[in-house]
Amino acid sequence: MSPAPTDPTLLTRHVTRAVEAAGRADATVFTAATTDLAAFDAEQARVVLGWVLRQALEEQHPDGLDADDVRAAVAATARGAAWFGGLDPRILVVVLVAALGEHPDPEEVPRLGHALVLQHSVLLVHDLATGPGRPLRRALDAALAEVRRAETMEMP
Repeated sequence: MSPAPTDPTLLTRHVTRAVEAAGRADATVFTAATTDLAAFDAEQARVVLGWVLRQALEEQHPDGLDADDVRAAVAATARGAAWFGGLDPRILVVVLVAALGEHPDPEEVPRLGHALVLQHSVLLVHDLATGPGRPLRRALDAALAEVRRAETMEMP
């Protein structure tokens, strides 16, 4: 088995295609794009999507995020993604909480598949990190730069 690809250009292409499909509520393209994304290096995909989400949340809530803000984000994304048959608001919560650096107790959360988590991450990215004045490409470039910076830092 060959290793999962790690090319940032390919990651950007997969995420962009998936987010655009989410914006069009195109379940067929969304599924194909997120399947391609799931074949990408899992750790890099999770880190980049998590960074994009965290930055979007920090920009939208500069004074901090509370439970009501998380609830509102989940509700808005769930409403906008009603077309997605695999939608599970609990997974949206898990993704948001993980993007903020808090990882739920594995025993409290049902085992989630990598592809399903990525799909929900993409739905949140579409809803929270794109729109007027918030180009996805800028957010992805910043996330990839942060990943490169973190990789070059020495651990203490």
